[in-house]
Amino acid sequence: MYTDESITPKPGRACPEPVIRRIGEIEGLGEPWSLDATEIRELLGINSEDFYRRIYAAESGDRPLISLSAATGKYSQKNIWEFVALIELFCGGETEGRLERAGIFFTHPEQLEILGIFLNEAAGAVRRHEVDVEEFSAMLRAFGGYDRARDVYLEEYFPLADLIRRAAAVYCGDRSFGIPDLAEANAKRLLRFFFQKHVLEVRSVFAVLIDQLLRQAVAEGCSAEQGASPRNREQSEADLQDRSSVLQRAHRSMNLEGRALTLPLLKSQYKRLMKIYHPDINPRGLRRCQEITAAYSLLLSAL
Repeated sequence: MYTDESITPKPGRACPEPVIRRIGEIEGLGEPWSLDATEIRELLGINSEDFYRRIYAAESGDRPLISLSAATGKYSQKNIWEFVALIELFCGGETEGRLERAGIFFTHPEQLEILGIFLNEAAGAVRRHEVDVEEFSAMLRAFGGYDRARDVYLEEYFPLADLIRRAAAVYCGDRSFGIPDLAEANAKRLLRFFFQKHVLEVRSVFAVLIDQLLRQAVAEGCSAEQGASPRNREQSEADLQDRSSVLQRAHRSMNLEGRALTLPLLKSQYKRLMKIYHPDINPRGLRRCQEITAAYSLLLSAL
């Protein structure tokens, strides 16, 4: 059951606590929460006239994510941003923090924290792993090429679902949420979303390991990156010849050229850059965000 004794609504503002409590009740029944606008209005204790009037004023004032459809819409984790905007309209600027403490919603700094924890977990798994040369060699023979053998090897030894689950557990284990199970589910959902939107990519997360597998494939006479464009093949082969160039590019991507690399510096720089280029903050930042994440993952593993 959700409890938060710090709720002290300001005069004239509704308190999100009843909505949060209701979400906790639904989740407690083992069902994904879902609330329609009418139920939200009743939980907030707002009469219908004031509800519609303020939504109309917000839309007329060009407030992001608020439109007249908000007055009759249905809300769940699938449209969490619209839900947060609606609750914030009636409950004020502290809404995000309260929803975050409940585990319903993660602000951008917390999203970056979850992302960083996942990359740390993945880098640690790569550092602890010793390539099974015989098995990968057998995969190369069985699949007749590097690409498929690499993918199967990664799926076998580094299943994404396990890494995502572990990262979510680490993140939630250090915090106290009003609805713990929902918080962990949302952390996992967020990481899957990052992969869907290519903020995270397998080739970037496991770049160091993929480099080792590629070296073995080339040593066994298997063509590198079969099916890739000539330019990509040339780049992969060049990278094999000069690994330092890969690390130099990673340093440039992180704006760390000429600086002694330490873990605290790498983490702080990663968070600083992602606050600028996170796709939710900067609609044109996806490509740069991918570069930063790939560089961070590579340097993290190298450290």
